[in-house]
Amino acid sequence: MPGVQELTPEALDVHLHRVSDQLQRKFNDRADEREIESAVFEEAQQFRDARVTQFIPVLVQHAVQERFRRRPRRRR
Repeated sequence: MPGVQELTPEALDVHLHRVSDQLQRKFNDRADEREIESAVFEEAQQFRDARVTQFIPVLVQHAVQERFRRRPRRRR
């Protein structure tokens, strides 16, 4: 695809950590940091052989966000 800028593995990792940080802030009432980070990197594994990597972070964010959005809030 002309004009599509692919992410290096290192850049992808940085983006996934940012996604994890954003989701941790958003869903800290439903899951702990390790669980959210695990979910982000597990979800990203399904794209490990993708030829186009530019959109992986947003796809992962949406999938993990939906997973935690359905979960009830934790009691404190």
